Amino acid sequence: CSQLFTFSHAAPGSNYFNIPDWSGDQESCPLPRDIKARTGVFTAPAKNEGAEWVGVLVDGVMEAVTNFEKSYFVLTHQGVDKVGFINNCIYVTSGGRYLNMHLDLGSNYKQVMWIGNSLSWKESRDFSSSTILECTDTYRDACSFYLR
Repeated sequence: CSQLFTFSHAAPGSNYFNIPDWSGDQESCPLPRDIKARTGVFTAPAKNEGAEWVGVLVDGVMEAVTNFEKSYFVLTHQGVDKVGFINNCIYVTSGGRYLNMHLDLGSNYKQVMWIGNSLSWKESRDFSSSTILECTDTYRDACSFYLR
């Protein structure tokens, strides 16, 4: 049976899997169904304690979020771990408007964000800068990033 399996070890920070060598919490754009509206203020729980996704639509009292559109990540360091910050997650509402959701970290502000070697994040076609990445994948945790 041992001839069928090969075992290998990849330590954090190794180039084998491009695993970051620091620990962190994974976060991602919330699914549309997880976003709740109350008097034009849209919120969704974040995975990290004390954090929350927040967005506002003027006169958006009767609207609901229907679809995820895209997210932007701005690079401040273009190394293997792609360090930077999440700019926003963009959704379409039932009224056909765009809603920008931002991650409010509250008092638990973490200074370092990175996306590692994710295939979902690609250079944005909306901007002429290689430092702005976008994610348009719609499956759960597709547009994920890490906080430290």
